[in-house]
Amino acid sequence: MAKSGVKKWIPGGIALVLGLVAFLLMFADAVNAEIGGFSEGVGKGSEFAFGSLEGLKFNIMIFLGFALPLIGGILAFITGNGFLMKIITTACFVVGAVFLFCTVAFVPVGQSEIFKASWEEGVDLGVYKLAAGPIVAGILSILGAIVCFFKGTIAKKIGD
Repeated sequence: MAKSGVKKWIPGGIALVLGLVAFLLMFADAVNAEIGGFSEGVGKGSEFAFGSLEGLKFNIMIFLGFALPLIGGILAFITGNGFLMKIITTACFVVGAVFLFCTVAFVPVGQSEIFKASWEEGVDLGVYKLAAGPIVAGILSILGAIVCFFKGTIAKKIGD
């Protein structure tokens, strides 16, 4: 049986693990190109966030999509069950999930006009689609938001 001082850290630890895994999914495929019935990965989340693909620059929106769940998990782990921190950590996870599900739309942010035009044309034609990395990270972020919002209740149930 867990000691009473330890049980309050368990929901924060769960949120931290969910945020960490969501962040690490930055290194999975983020966007697929579907041409002629074949699907191929265009790039990983880290390549879109940090601009390591040719012609891309640093993209703050994609970086925040992957970083906010990690920030929310860290805050959930190191803080107590206060109302304000519950709202902040839940918001980190929710905003991160929304940004992750919008990865394809955020790719042209901060890029050249020529790149924006060609990317948006590809999106309109249905060539570029969201890959598994941001989808799984977004789902984990939603689970992290639920854990953060019900952090006190989960800690009480563990103690029973």
